Amino acid sequence: MKTKVLAALLLAALFPATLFAATSGDPVKHYGFPFLITNAGQGPGGKMARLLVTQTKTVALDQDFWYKSEPVEKDLKERPYKALMVIIGSSDKGLGASGITIEQEIDRLEKMVKTAKEAKMPIIAVLLEKDKRSNIATNPNERCIDTICPYAEWMIVIKGGNTDQRFDKLKQKYKIPLTVIDNAIDFTSLCKEIFAK
Repeated sequence: MKTKVLAALLLAALFPATLFAATSGDPVKHYGFPFLITNAGQGPGGKMARLLVTQTKTVALDQDFWYKSEPVEKDLKERPYKALMVIIGSSDKGLGASGITIEQEIDRLEKMVKTAKEAKMPIIAVLLEKDKRSNIATNPNERCIDTICPYAEWMIVIKGGNTDQRFDKLKQKYKIPLTVIDNAIDFTSLCKEIFAK
């Protein structure tokens, strides 16, 4: 018995995030299939989310969900998505590689939000990267947050991305549920609950 207890404690010390992945805040919501993942800001978070969702082993890319980084208005109208998951995160490198400015990206996001709202499609706003935001209100990340979050049905945020309680303030202002995860890896386990078959 003591051996089993010691083994469990050792595993917990070596792999704390995987054994005791903490999810706090509002309860998990549930959505059906298919759903669409896209990014807001042309950062790497969208591709990270695609990988993490695929790692659930219960949700298949291009069958249960799709990932698109380009304008998605036409796709939102033609495919019967049950939810739109928007991964927030902007980088100069990502914008440069896409050949667009932040103004053009915000315009794309505004059109996307409008299309989703017209279709009564729930928007899930997600932040998977640690806090890299500056204290300048007009920086690209803040602009993406302001464009997406007020229209979201739910926000999922990594703890390290909410060190200034930015998302707590959005939750209070817009009455949007907020769930906080310890790290990006926890997003895989969370998606198993969100999109349970």
